[in-house]
Amino acid sequence: MRASLLVITCLLLAVVLAFSDRFESDSPDKAFVLSAADGGMLEVKLGELATKKATMPKCKEFGKMMITDHTKVNGELKALAGKKQITIPTKLSTAKQQMYDSLAAQSGEKFDMLYMNMMIASHEETIGLFQTESNKGQDQDFKKWADAKIPALKHHLEMAKELFPAELKATGN
Repeated sequence: MRASLLVITCLLLAVVLAFSDRFESDSPDKAFVLSAADGGMLEVKLGELATKKATMPKCKEFGKMMITDHTKVNGELKALAGKKQITIPTKLSTAKQQMYDSLAAQSGEKFDMLYMNMMIASHEETIGLFQTESNKGQDQDFKKWADAKIPALKHHLEMAKELFPAELKATGN
């Protein structure tokens, strides 16, 4: 009886240690993947809102581009994460859901302004996240993937910045 208990305890301890070591060794990359997936889902969902609720045609066009580009990137990330045994969440985090809800509650010019503000802030945050992974990530596949996405993210940011002031001036605000 004591021998069986000792063997079971040792096996349980070995399993716990094996998984805790695995979690520790991949946690920075896993955190990147989860954060990038959350942000990517938000970009798509906000883009969908923009195609329906934006008043300015350029905001609607930007929303369509976010849907197309981020859906593609989200699929790539999901595939890469799957190879590394990381499960991508299927719904937004609480913080990202609150952002979505705050935009969904707006209409008219307020919607357009808030959407473009969110796009600027979101892309600045995402660029920082991807640069950190590219420079400090532990998994070479994630590092390479993140690095390859930075130019497109910067392009999206520049487009959002160019669109935002031009549209505000056009509306007289």
